[in-house]
Amino acid sequence: MHDHSSSHPLLIQVPLSVSPFVILPTAITLPYTYQTLPHALPPSSTAPPPPSPNSPAPPPTGYITSPSGTFSTSPEAIITSCQSLISHLATSKQGAEEKIREWEQSIAERELMEKRKIAPGYLDTGITILTPVKVGEAAAAAKKEEEGATTSRKEGEELDKLFGSLGM
Repeated sequence: MHDHSSSHPLLIQVPLSVSPFVILPTAITLPYTYQTLPHALPPSSTAPPPPSPNSPAPPPTGYITSPSGTFSTSPEAIITSCQSLISHLATSKQGAEEKIREWEQSIAERELMEKRKIAPGYLDTGITILTPVKVGEAAAAAKKEEEGATTSRKEGEELDKLFGSLGM
C-alpha cells in the first residue's frame, strides 16, 4: 500500500494517530428510481421547430439572424420595438415624477400643519414679527408717546424764546 523505500527512515518509525474530528467520506447509495440524464437535450419548447430535411427551408422574415439561427428580424421591427420601449420609459418617468411631486407636496403640507399647531394664525397673516401686547397697555403706550412729543415741543419753544434774543 505504501512504498517504504521512498520515505525517510525516521518517519517510518513514527506511528500515525487518527484525529477524532476528521470524518472520512463514505460512498453514497443511489435510490432504485435513479435515472441517468440523456446525452442530448430535447429541443427547446420556446423556439420554433427546426425545418425538416424533406421540406424546403422557409425564408427568414428578416435578414438579421441570431448566431444560433433560430431567430431573425428586420431593422424595421427593431426600430419599432425601440420606439415602443422609449415611449414606455417616458410614461414611466412622467408617472414617477408626478409621484415625487405629490410626495414632496404632502411633506410641505404636513410641515405647515405642524407649524400651525404651534403658532395658529401666524402663517395666515402677512405679519412676520409678532410681539405680545396687552390690549389696555397698547392704548396707554400710544397716549404716552403723544404726550412726550408735545412736551418736548413746548420745552423747545420755551428755550427758543429765552435764548433766541441773545446775540452772539
